Amino acid sequence: MISQDLKQFQTDIQKNTYEIFDQEIVKFNVATQEEFRYSNKLMGNISQLDVTNPLRPLIFYKDVQKLVITDNTLSKQNQQVISFEELDMYQIQCVASSKIDNGIWVYDQELLQIVKLDRTLNRVIETGNLQQLLNISEIAPSRMIEKGGYLYVYCPNNGFLIFDIYGTFYKQITIENISVWNVVEKEIMYVKERETFVYHLKDFVSEKLNTTCPKSNEIMWIDDTFLYSNNKSSGILKTNLINLNK
Repeated sequence: MISQDLKQFQTDIQKNTYEIFDQEIVKFNVATQEEFRYSNKLMGNISQLDVTNPLRPLIFYKDVQKLVITDNTLSKQNQQVISFEELDMYQIQCVASSKIDNGIWVYDQELLQIVKLDRTLNRVIETGNLQQLLNISEIAPSRMIEKGGYLYVYCPNNGFLIFDIYGTFYKQITIENISVWNVVEKEIMYVKERETFVYHLKDFVSEKLNTTCPKSNEIMWIDDTFLYSNNKSSGILKTNLINLNK
């Protein structure tokens, strides 16, 4: 039974699924069997879960500016809780796991820059003020992830800002107001205005997929195989994205 307070839904590269509630995460295996749960009510509501590395999920609590690093059982790794305020960072808006060196990318709204922290929480990359560098009037990322050697930063008003693993700006893709998105191999899968698209990063072309999206107010997730949506009466529904145009 899916609770009415389900807030987010994700899958990882191993096809495990994660149901994210206000203060709890439930992990299911490929056979849809519940495996693990995580909650920490002292932290408040969960803002973001990053499972790009399923062996090292990151759980971000924006309201208290703290990050919990877990393992694949959703247990805290050596009780590792990072306080950004203790690192003199007070307005972190979103985070992303770096699979290359187990570092952490963060967007600092106060300084308008992306920062990468290494495993010992030293700052190893700082982009500088992105509004000035990119000549963009407002930058307000809602989510970012590292995939395939690039960092994808999505801003609803600016589209995708893409950086390489050294924090150097690479490209902007102006697809605005996306409902949900994911990066799979060399493609960005996304939903906009209840229509499903794939953006091919190799030739920079967007292709519309022939599928029907759920109501715009439903919770969704997308990967290379399925479009997922939360239906309160029947749970998580999956629409197959393979060969839809054939």
